[in-house]
Amino acid sequence: MFDTLINMAAVNNGMAIFKPLYWFFGKCMEGLLIVFDYKYFLALIVFTVATRLVLFPLNMKQQKTMAKTTRMQPKIQKIQKKYAGSNDPRDRQKMNEEMQELYAREGHNPMNMGCGPMMFQMVFLMGIIGIIYYPIEYILGVKIADNSQAIAEAIGFTTKGGASYFQIELLQNFANYKATLMEQFPTLFTEEKVQAIEAYKSHMYIGSLDMTQTPHWKDGLIVIIPILCLVTSLASTVLSTMIQKKTNPAAAQQSSQMLIMMLMMPFFSFYIAFKVSAAVGFYWIISNLVAMVQQLVMAKFFPPKRNVAREMIENTIQRRAREESIKKANK
Repeated sequence: MFDTLINMAAVNNGMAIFKPLYWFFGKCMEGLLIVFDYKYFLALIVFTVATRLVLFPLNMKQQKTMAKTTRMQPKIQKIQKKYAGSNDPRDRQKMNEEMQELYAREGHNPMNMGCGPMMFQMVFLMGIIGIIYYPIEYILGVKIADNSQAIAEAIGFTTKGGASYFQIELLQNFANYKATLMEQFPTLFTEEKVQAIEAYKSHMYIGSLDMTQTPHWKDGLIVIIPILCLVTSLASTVLSTMIQKKTNPAAAQQSSQMLIMMLMMPFFSFYIAFKVSAAVGFYWIISNLVAMVQQLVMAKFFPPKRNVAREMIENTIQRRAREESIKKANK
């Protein structure tokens, strides 16, 4: 079922809601390719770093939210300890009331735990994946979306044959499809567009590795891509967990089940790396490496203890301002 869904999405050139984002990122990638003389992977590295830099302020906001939560933990635990062991509904209600008073006094919304930055990062990820999965449409400008099914039938592409992506399939075997495509779709696959696709395909290699191929254990060295995906993803997860524990000491008490779930994600990405083109896996590797550098920079120049101290100062200033406003309103 998973493989079928992947192929259906591929033939349809992605989710409609993200197509404007695909177009925008495609134009950005096209510009980088021109700047870097069509060296695809150099352009992809620069693109990945640039998007991470754009997301940096959001990551800082997320860390600040965590710092606020950390600062409040002793007060929250004090209230919880006060009513610990009581099964009286009235005590439970009193505890909730005291917690709400604490949140109001501290100016903290427990429902706002930094999910916004994470969602924004997911949107960015979808845009980046779009230009990797659908380069013919969004980078090379061959408008095949409305004719995808007809083109798939013409070249004999079927969603029953595994998890190959449609446009990646075109790139992988373009030499075999070129004559058919130029004959049956002359307005789409003009001489100029065909040359552009062939030039793009020629830059989709790292050494002898064809990065349009889907990795398989039997295909030799290409399996290094999923393996590096796993290694870098594990490293990024472990590093993030270590930094989080410094930011939020309560995280050190997290259950083994939560830790296992966190560690499962790298193995899931390892599995997916065998279902998509090696170019996608390459992006994940670069993204993981950049994320680790970003985490180290944030830990070095914006350490958790400094964030907590800054949050305490800002909260004191804000609380005094609120108290002054209340005093003036009561006069």
